[in-house]
Amino acid sequence: MRPSGFWLRRVSALAVLISLFGCAVQPELKAGGENRTAFVERLADTPEACQAYRQAYVRGFRDNVKALAAENVGAQNRAQQQLSNSRQTLADSGLEEADCARPYCIIEPLQNGRLDTWCGYRLDADEGKDLYQWLDWETVQAAMKRS
Repeated sequence: MRPSGFWLRRVSALAVLISLFGCAVQPELKAGGENRTAFVERLADTPEACQAYRQAYVRGFRDNVKALAAENVGAQNRAQQQLSNSRQTLADSGLEEADCARPYCIIEPLQNGRLDTWCGYRLDADEGKDLYQWLDWETVQAAMKRS
């Protein structure tokens, strides 16, 4: 029997809460000032193990959300195992998650029970009235390749 829309909405809401809790407990990201370029350069200078961990984290998070939306328990388990493996690889390198600037990732519920994801970084705003600026994952990755 396929779950009703009521249960899908509840699961989506729970997923959002879990994702927001993960953001709340994440250490504050210090970017060395308000300059985006300085942030990207600093991120690029982190150990290779951190860069691999961040990529695996984002990929695993997105895969887990796709599996959740498709109600595919097997794919969810594989995505969660991928996240666990990335943490273990990091630990094997002598690092912890707190040693790496991990992006914020959130689940965005869409219509008809669909889910989407967004991953990126929050920095102090360079200018204007906003307190923060948000840099999406893809933009940061492209900037790191150029630096």
